[in-house]
Amino acid sequence: MPQALCLLHANCQGEALRPLLENTPAFARRFAVRHYVNYTRENIDDGNLNQCALFLYQRLAPKWGDISTDQILPRLPKSCQPIEIPNLFFKGYWPFWTNKTDINFGDSLLESLLARGLTPEEALHVYLRATPAIMGDVAAVAEESLRREEEKQVESPIVCAPLLRELWQQEQLFITVNHPGRTLLFHVADSLLRLLGLGGLPQETRRAYVHPLEDFWLPIHPKAGAVLRLPFASATRRYPAYQTSLTHAQYTGCYLACRGHNTTDLITFLKNLPPEHDA
Repeated sequence: MPQALCLLHANCQGEALRPLLENTPAFARRFAVRHYVNYTRENIDDGNLNQCALFLYQRLAPKWGDISTDQILPRLPKSCQPIEIPNLFFKGYWPFWTNKTDINFGDSLLESLLARGLTPEEALHVYLRATPAIMGDVAAVAEESLRREEEKQVESPIVCAPLLRELWQQEQLFITVNHPGRTLLFHVADSLLRLLGLGGLPQETRRAYVHPLEDFWLPIHPKAGAVLRLPFASATRRYPAYQTSLTHAQYTGCYLACRGHNTTDLITFLKNLPPEHDA
């Protein structure tokens, strides 16, 4: 029996979910997956829409125009089964993360220190020794992020927020603010497969899984980690950074080096570090 077409309309989280589905025999026998990357505004081919049997999507607001959820769903065949999947985001581990600066993985606390006129060396010194007064209420940031996920998933057929709230201080559930780790991805895949009546995510699929986004883990500030009681956020922990690994302090030094050279491309900077980097 030929495979039916499954369209996956999602961000990078779709890239991480896809191999779990494709390596689940019960799913792979029924469906062939085509991933359309939503945040790049990749246009979905009309032919694919017309042939779609299963549409997995992260909801996009009307401002996204012709790729918004409200415009795509009516174009699907009546026989197509649409299922919303979560678009996961968590700021709790990184309370200073901001998208209001042009550098990759912007850090509002570092940026505020630099804006006050501190040299990179002075900013690094203050930042690494951050007191609660400087950091602000990091627990409140985590709670706000948890509540936001709960609100987003109120009407979702796949719910991750209770698992996130239960486990976030026991194990690191996110790699970066918008890259969920294995525990959450396994939960999404398992929930989806059960919705489809396909029996859940097999253990052998979990064991064989290679996460496509684990080459970079955004380091967690150990001072914030201490306040939040995160056992995995020590100052000595080395985080994967493409072909090398870095402590939080070393990573912060790289961030400041980019700022010192007037470049915002921190990702390329990190990718070009030698494997033995010890800065």
